[in-house]
Amino acid sequence: MKVPSWSIAMLATLFIAGFAELAIGLYNVQVVNAGEYKRDLTHQATRRVRKPGIRGRILDSKGGVLAESRARRDIVCDLAVFRKNGSISNTVAAVEEEIVRLAGALGVDRPESITPRRIVRHIRTASAIPMCVWRDLDESTLARFEERAAAFTGFSVESHAERHYPRGSFAAHLIGYTGRDRDTSDPEEAYMLAYELEMKGRSGLEKYYDDYLAGVSGTVRIPVDARGFKPVESTSGNISLEETQERDAQNGLDLHLTIDPDIQAVAERQFEGVRGACVALDPRDGAVLAMVSAPAFDLNEFVPFLSTKKYKALSEDPGRPLLNRATAGLYIPGSTFKPVTAIAALNSGFKAHDDYECTGVYKLGTMRLRCWSRWGQGHLNMRGAIEQSCNPYFARLGYLVGSNTLFRTAREFGFNAKTGIDFAPDYAGSLASPPFYPGLVSQSAIGQGRLQVTPLQVAMECAALANGGKVYTPYLKKRPEGSPPPEPVRRLTCRPEDIETVRRGMRDVVEGVRGTGKALGGLTVPCAGKTGTAQIGNGMKDTWVIAFAPYDNPTIAIALVVERGESGGKTAAPRVHNILASIFGEKEGR
Repeated sequence: MKVPSWSIAMLATLFIAGFAELAIGLYNVQVVNAGEYKRDLTHQATRRVRKPGIRGRILDSKGGVLAESRARRDIVCDLAVFRKNGSISNTVAAVEEEIVRLAGALGVDRPESITPRRIVRHIRTASAIPMCVWRDLDESTLARFEERAAAFTGFSVESHAERHYPRGSFAAHLIGYTGRDRDTSDPEEAYMLAYELEMKGRSGLEKYYDDYLAGVSGTVRIPVDARGFKPVESTSGNISLEETQERDAQNGLDLHLTIDPDIQAVAERQFEGVRGACVALDPRDGAVLAMVSAPAFDLNEFVPFLSTKKYKALSEDPGRPLLNRATAGLYIPGSTFKPVTAIAALNSGFKAHDDYECTGVYKLGTMRLRCWSRWGQGHLNMRGAIEQSCNPYFARLGYLVGSNTLFRTAREFGFNAKTGIDFAPDYAGSLASPPFYPGLVSQSAIGQGRLQVTPLQVAMECAALANGGKVYTPYLKKRPEGSPPPEPVRRLTCRPEDIETVRRGMRDVVEGVRGTGKALGGLTVPCAGKTGTAQIGNGMKDTWVIAFAPYDNPTIAIALVVERGESGGKTAAPRVHNILASIFGEKEGR
């Protein structure tokens, strides 16, 4: 039967079309999309590895190193060398056997953290990179390893960056510490095998300025075989053993602080054996010169991580060493709040020279607020009341001024709000809340009642009194040379002569015949201050002092609190004197 010619033509056309489609497909695969397929093959045969940059240093105002990254020397194990056919347990057993043998040769203990489960986890999640076995070895152990390295194929020494705090517990709460974590901010994190977990700030300045200090991680591609191990040798010739740099790591920036190391050191020495806090500010611009919280802890104990046992001991310590009392400790301010009451009263029309007779107690209904002098202070004006810290005088002022004026003035000083410091935590504290019954306002006027403040806020109060009424945002990061000085965030709404009245009263606290802060005196420069003793229940007291110097042109304002002290004048004032004496010196013959 003769096949129609049109059928043969149609069949030929179909064959030609099929070959043409095949040819086009091959061309696309081999030419057009060759680069894409090659990249896919490369990605399947490699693993992306993060290479962290070196974390920046933290430096004090004189260039001293408070935190740095040092080289840590580790012995690591390339698990690919010990890979066995069959089950993964054979590989684990081979690795464990060799670790025990190497430990004996080096005279060190087998690391407790290298368990069979740890080895299995590393094989399944990070087989392309070596497993760290011994961390941070001393030079003698490293030397013994180098002598025997040829007998232990698969083990080598690697250097990694580790955080180090040269001065241990110095400014511990301020500096803070780091931990190890993944960089979740990187959108490619899910596609990357982290060579070393990033150092991430966990507290203090390490946390607040983490992005500034951390820098940018680099990435490399490491060749792997079908099982995800880095090949020991290339048997097929298709896998390159060379690592490929994709992105260079960028080191973090150094953080220069306003902290004066000498003031910080002498302030810390004042808290040996006691709990409390101290903040020193430059009243001219708000720079933090010192920030102390006691008790403290050694920052190096948090490197590379804090053990569960040590964390439990710190967290259960009744001294609460992990609490930064300077910015997160909430205290009753006691008589250090009386200058606020005085400003509120003067701003409301009260006269500084008005006379008041203190009989030893202020009565308001059934409430009795007693003076520290049992028989009273006698006749006082405002300056004398500040000098002698007379409770009845200021309790009466609070009642007459009222809650609105008193607490509005307190907020102008910065109470009841976060300070805005470049640091965390930054607690706001609290003033009394409604209903404002008369007794509560009178208690608040003498720094008792429901007031809660931080030492940093009290230091800001002292700085505002020192500089004539300007309130600055405190800061820790040193400003660049030549930058304009910071502007105050607000000014107290009062007359200059009203602030000077309070300042003179604070000067009398130090130099007056009956001043409660005589222990502050004896310096080579004139000083002003105010003591405070806050009743906290069960007969216990928190003791305070605020002070600034020199009187005419203040360069430092200090707030210091000692918990469970005797009085501000006896417990806190001598400590502030020591700090100021270290700066300005003492008069001869003291």
